[in-house]
Amino acid sequence: MGELVAWGLGIALGYTAKDLLSSRSRILAFALSIVVLGALITLFSGEMTSEPWLVIVDISQVAVAALIGAFALPFALRRLRDTSRSTSA
Repeated sequence: MGELVAWGLGIALGYTAKDLLSSRSRILAFALSIVVLGALITLFSGEMTSEPWLVIVDISQVAVAALIGAFALPFALRRLRDTSRSTSA
């Protein structure tokens, strides 16, 4: 279940922050929020006490999902919107 939360929150973070990635300080804040979000997911799922190395896995899942949300998702939504407009016209 934690993996779904990591992917969902990562995609949401990337999609909402896609326009803010213009300066170094904002990119640093984006990266820091990825690390914090991944660590919090590991902590709240209870994996931190049994296997603390899983924090690396959760951070990397959030990072990949955030990059998908920032770059691939807007492109896919734009393409889907254009396709639906062309079929309805």
